[in-house]
Amino acid sequence: MNKGKLYLIPVPIHNEEEFNSKFIPPYLTEEINKLNVFAVENIRTSRRFLRKINPKFNINNTTFHLIDKRTEEAEYSNIINCLINGNDVGVMSESGCPGIADPGQKLCSLAHHKNILIKPLIGPSSILLALMSSGLNGQKFTFHGYLPIEKEKRIKAIKKLHPKTGSHIFIETPYRNQKVYDDLIQNLKPDIRKLCIATDLTGINESIFTKKISELKQSNIILKKYPTIFIFE
Repeated sequence: MNKGKLYLIPVPIHNEEEFNSKFIPPYLTEEINKLNVFAVENIRTSRRFLRKINPKFNINNTTFHLIDKRTEEAEYSNIINCLINGNDVGVMSESGCPGIADPGQKLCSLAHHKNILIKPLIGPSSILLALMSSGLNGQKFTFHGYLPIEKEKRIKAIKKLHPKTGSHIFIETPYRNQKVYDDLIQNLKPDIRKLCIATDLTGINESIFTKKISELKQSNIILKKYPTIFIFE
């Protein structure tokens, strides 16, 4: 029996109410329509996404496996066994690309171990969209995930990156956007360094700007609580 394939499915990165199916590549919809087993970060939002790209999608004949930070080994084993038994499985995070600052990495690692074919599909990544539009170093860059929650540790982490070259990329929970921004502005030295703020990418409130720290210090910028990528160089 041939093993199934693990499909990595990107989903929209803007607010659900702004969803427009024309932004979903036709080939992606075609691949999704062939699947009836999914490993997802959020079952509810995944079901709604499937229905939006295809109102006739047979949700009732579809199996969903939940993968998040609380998922136990037994559930991962169930998904891998499903693949070994010849079933294709689609992986979806709540937004963007699975495995990139989102669930999916562990499942891919297990699939490689079992020689299961992995098929990454084309779609939006807020991290890459931000870097593309930042005007900062796209030849050498590092994605750091989240900065520490505690202010003192966050400032220490920012200062630790001072001597390192290239672009440094961070994501943040929207309600902490302003705190992270303020700490970056106050602690990035020298003032000729540049900072990019990319907010609500692909959404109706999209905002992308890159300026020197010295310029930002002279501006009273208040960040709204939208998903945001921070990049400094």
